[in-house]
Amino acid sequence: MYFTARPRRLAIVIAFCAVAEVAAQQPAPNQEGVQPQTTQQQPAAAQQPIVQPPVAPQVPNGFQLNQLQQTALDAVLDAWQRESGTINTFRCTFQRLEYDVAFGDRDKDNKEIPLFQNSGELSYHRPDKGSFQITQIKRWTQQPAPAGQQPPAVRTGDWLEQPNAIGDHWVCDGQSVYQYRPDVKQLVEHPIPPQLQGQAIVDGPLPFLFGADAAKLKQRYWLKLDHESNRDPNNQIWLIATPRFQAQAADFSRVDVVLDQHLFMPMYMQVWMPNRSHHVYIFDIRNASKNTALNQFKSLFERPSTPFGWKRVVENVPLQQAAQPVPPPAIRK
Repeated sequence: MYFTARPRRLAIVIAFCAVAEVAAQQPAPNQEGVQPQTTQQQPAAAQQPIVQPPVAPQVPNGFQLNQLQQTALDAVLDAWQRESGTINTFRCTFQRLEYDVAFGDRDKDNKEIPLFQNSGELSYHRPDKGSFQITQIKRWTQQPAPAGQQPPAVRTGDWLEQPNAIGDHWVCDGQSVYQYRPDVKQLVEHPIPPQLQGQAIVDGPLPFLFGADAAKLKQRYWLKLDHESNRDPNNQIWLIATPRFQAQAADFSRVDVVLDQHLFMPMYMQVWMPNRSHHVYIFDIRNASKNTALNQFKSLFERPSTPFGWKRVVENVPLQQAAQPVPPPAIRK
């Protein structure tokens, strides 16, 4: 199987969880909104409050499902949710291939070469603790041409390990999400509002990793099954998702998830960024650790230490940020 992909800025679990919360917090229409009577007659238009109708997300092209397609999608989501409900603790290694549209290279067959080949590990403790960390970074480095010679038409090179680089790392301890930002040397804490603490992080910083809640997935994403890309119908289920709300759309425009048909867990995932770069994740689910004793990796969910020379900052994300719908596809270029 061959994917193509590149880096993305991790979204924030608070913003994702907040969509339903924002809807619940919207004030009821003011039944006393009419201006009080005065001795001077007010114009009729000024006597009634102007109520702006809510902006409903528009279904993007390709996601208008007929009844048969919707039934098949619901069956997959329900089965995924049931299997996810059996997981209390989970730990898995993965590879992440990062493809860059601006700085990427191509091989002799004109296939994209990932700029980075990274390794990492993710862990989960139900319902609200998670860890995602890139543990090894390798960058594609072109082999220089011999002195006095023109560079070859097809570049050669290798992925060289970057021992001093700090990769993506985030931790959720149930009360806050901690995120490393190596580009600015900051450890950022995103406090989770009390009303959202203790809830599942299935829609956390990297979506679709920590199980599935069918209702939430359908609320936050436009979804469809991709039968055309299913190259192994006996073992794989291909699912395509695109965000309904701005909170996710700022970080990715589309996610392709390949589920193992027997384990109902992601085998591969491709995340497309708004700039058309993308990442490919390859999960070693066959060797994953499932429902083991929590004390074996409990320390992974503790607040991480601030690296030397870095700064720890706290950022509160407005809940309203999560509830803005994505503009219609005709507006998005």
